[in-house]
Amino acid sequence: MLKVLYRIIFGGSLLFLCVFLWTATIGQTINFEFRSHQTANDFYSIILGGTPIAILLTLFGTLKKHHDMTRKLLTIFATIGLTVLTFMFLLNNLFTIGFGAWTTFNIAYENKANSDRQIREQRYDVGALGYGGNRIVEVKPFAELFWQVSSVDTTKIDTAKWKRVGKEADVKFP
Repeated sequence: MLKVLYRIIFGGSLLFLCVFLWTATIGQTINFEFRSHQTANDFYSIILGGTPIAILLTLFGTLKKHHDMTRKLLTIFATIGLTVLTFMFLLNNLFTIGFGAWTTFNIAYENKANSDRQIREQRYDVGALGYGGNRIVEVKPFAELFWQVSSVDTTKIDTAKWKRVGKEADVKFP
């Protein structure tokens, strides 16, 4: 029974680390984004906070009874060292410029057939440093949690499919 629990913990920690690696690499380059800022914040808090813990939990699968004491100690110290380095890296990134999110200032157009499909004017919000860039994108709902995002040239919009709405969105002006 204990052996099964160890395997579940080890497998779960490896899966968690795979999600972290995918999120930190490929996930940053694809054109899907969370629809809700709160969901995105919660996801990244769990991923970034849980990664050092997941690295430590891999000890449940890497320590074997048949290994000699030197190998066991080396595995423990290497895992703890990697955990500390990962924690320091993530802590350093908390205080680095670069974390931000696209904020919708204006919902410029809505699709006439599906009002959840929109063309939005967005700015990259970097907190106290202001805004880091602009983009105009079409957002399409995907699997309730995500938007599929693609760049749009507003000079080529087919007005038969899109209606101009010009609504303020996430940022309200007085």
